[in-house]
Amino acid sequence: MPYRVFISHGWHDRWIAKQLARSIRDDAKAAPFIDIFDIKRGDRIEDRIFEELPKCRELVVFLTPWSVTRNWVWNEIGAAWILNLRIVAVLYGVSLAEIEAEKGGRACLTSRNVLSLDEFDDYVIELADRVKGDR
Repeated sequence: MPYRVFISHGWHDRWIAKQLARSIRDDAKAAPFIDIFDIKRGDRIEDRIFEELPKCRELVVFLTPWSVTRNWVWNEIGAAWILNLRIVAVLYGVSLAEIEAEKGGRACLTSRNVLSLDEFDDYVIELADRVKGDR
């Protein structure tokens, strides 16, 4: 089974989320699951998420001023946490302190699993090492 990574994002951030998915696929050789590519018109979104998230090893969540207001993003983080998946939050335009103060908390996000968008390439290198070790 391929090393799968679930990508969570808000609707406004879909272009950048696609780029993250492509980097995960092309550079780390992992199999990204992202709604843009993997959920088709007419699919029940909830069913697809419940079906695919347990098949994944990691959750990459793209947190921006727009996505932190989306319930589905926080639901996916919580589900990944319960499934004991590795959670990596990629921040752009928002900080952990802002999420804590203005958005109702940060739940299971800590400085150890959060990086800025500028650090995403480093994450992909680490991911590629995990993928290689999984083979």
